[in-house]
Amino acid sequence: MDLINSKNINNRIKKRTLYVAITVHTILATLTFGISLIFLAIAGTVTKLLLKKDIDKAKSRNESFNKNYPFGYFGRTLGSFQHIFHHSYSIEQDIYSAIEKELKSKTPITSVKSIAIIDTDPDLKNCEQRSFIKAESEPTSRGTTITLLLNQSNFGSMRTIQWRVLAGGYVDKNSEFNLIAYSLFTLLSWIGPYIRGEVDVLSRVRTIYPGAYNDMDVATQVRCLHEVVFDAMIAELKKNGIDTSELNLQKMQVANINIPGGKVKVGNLVQGARA
Repeated sequence: MDLINSKNINNRIKKRTLYVAITVHTILATLTFGISLIFLAIAGTVTKLLLKKDIDKAKSRNESFNKNYPFGYFGRTLGSFQHIFHHSYSIEQDIYSAIEKELKSKTPITSVKSIAIIDTDPDLKNCEQRSFIKAESEPTSRGTTITLLLNQSNFGSMRTIQWRVLAGGYVDKNSEFNLIAYSLFTLLSWIGPYIRGEVDVLSRVRTIYPGAYNDMDVATQVRCLHEVVFDAMIAELKKNGIDTSELNLQKMQVANINIPGGKVKVGNLVQGARA
């Protein structure tokens, strides 16, 4: 995923944004005899450095996080489903293999790989690592990349497969400028939570381009990925004698996912049957 490549979008700082920021700070500097510019320089520098740190970390594909936002690098979640079922034996790898086969045969996705995401929360005695299966599409013509993440867990002989589809945009230069230009007013509101790992600064400057055609492209990819996962899971669970009637009903809701500007989040818990 390239955070800088906006594809067919002219990624720039807009003239109006510049004029408004200059006007605001000119008036404020006049009223404070220039003192506000000193604080702006300090706040802007701190904001720019922290933002650069987050961007560099994302570019390095360092798949770790501090307490919250484990999937921040991949973007916003646009649909999350979980299926719970009972089975005496773990069939995790069979399900993963079935999903990978369906993805490669029905979509342009050619690479499905396992990744480890690490929680580096300093309050933990030891960092915790969990495994996920990741599949990523090519960006849309307006710079939005769709990623599928799957993970599995057990509670005794109860099994759960969870998957989420995320949309990641490019770093918008206009949003980046605004974050720095108005840091004098906003820095104190988020610097504390940021240090505690409760605020994701990168998400404030990334954008899923809000255009009708991009909405259509993103919605198509999101629905198709959910459809493929449902089909693969249903087929594999049936092979193992597990009832999939509720999963079939849940699959029908995928068509109702609406994604204007990548802002709608659809999440559901799917309760499976005993085997």
